[in-house]
Amino acid sequence: MRTVHAALLVLVGTTTLHAAPPTAEDWWTAMGRYPGHHLLKDGESGAVVGAFEVEWGVPFERINYRYSSIGDGPETTATGFCSWDEKLGKVRFVEVETGADGLVTHLGTLEDVEGTAYTWNVRTWSEKEEIRSFKMTDVFNGDGVDRSIEMRSGSAIPSSFVWSRVNHFQKAFPLAEQLVGIWNFTDEGQQKMAKVEWGPGKNTLVETTYSVGDDGKTTADSTVVYMYDTSSDVVRMHFMGADGTAGWASPRVGTADGKTTMEVSWRGRNADGDRLTAEVLREIDGDTMTLTMRDFKFKRVSLPEGDARSAMATPTVMTRAKK
Repeated sequence: MRTVHAALLVLVGTTTLHAAPPTAEDWWTAMGRYPGHHLLKDGESGAVVGAFEVEWGVPFERINYRYSSIGDGPETTATGFCSWDEKLGKVRFVEVETGADGLVTHLGTLEDVEGTAYTWNVRTWSEKEEIRSFKMTDVFNGDGVDRSIEMRSGSAIPSSFVWSRVNHFQKAFPLAEQLVGIWNFTDEGQQKMAKVEWGPGKNTLVETTYSVGDDGKTTADSTVVYMYDTSSDVVRMHFMGADGTAGWASPRVGTADGKTTMEVSWRGRNADGDRLTAEVLREIDGDTMTLTMRDFKFKRVSLPEGDARSAMATPTVMTRAKK
């Protein structure tokens, strides 16, 4: 449930533009831009220096985050949280870090938000004294965050960083890129078309199958959405047919005879609530994709021998249209 809330708040946060410091009522919409997994890169060299994991610890109340360094530099880890501070009347984060400066504490307050630019005032203490203060500006873009640092006092730190959001969907399902496109095929004499396209941010994939009339007009038959399941670290597929049939599956990707394969075990129900299962194999070879129904069961019973079973088991050959 927390993952669902986090996804919702990211959406809300990225569609709400502020032109002033957030208030107690709307601060969480501004901070909804931050949750996610990110790689941190040095702003000058582009080298990856660390990884952030940011999530809603308590939806609408507190964001938790963790950081760990990557690479040859000093090993650094940090944990922190961010929330609305009633006494200050501002968004405030508290962070504890171990690294080159030993054990240090960072306190930051969100001073202003203008569109996608967030300005923070940050102060850092060692176990004995304050060692630096600086202004930190985060500018959100389509790929992540550009962070700049302006020192005010104390020992300097790098002046710029880039947060690059990790796309867990593409990492878990690299086959997605091969599926994108328009695929033409014939099913029992009916001309059809499957349109596979990216969802927002390339974090999902949407596959819609259409029947194509003699006049070129299309009618949607079914839609399959591919999405990443954070809790189990797998990609799941949700099928919805125009007749009310619905089902779930997790694709299994491999290779065979030089072709990319995707095996799918569908589990679902028709509009009447009857259980349906199906085993489907996809073989992708460049711009040709072959679908083969290995088994189909209705109420846990396989179709009897006959024309219906033979037609369902006949491989469907799909050809990607040239761009």
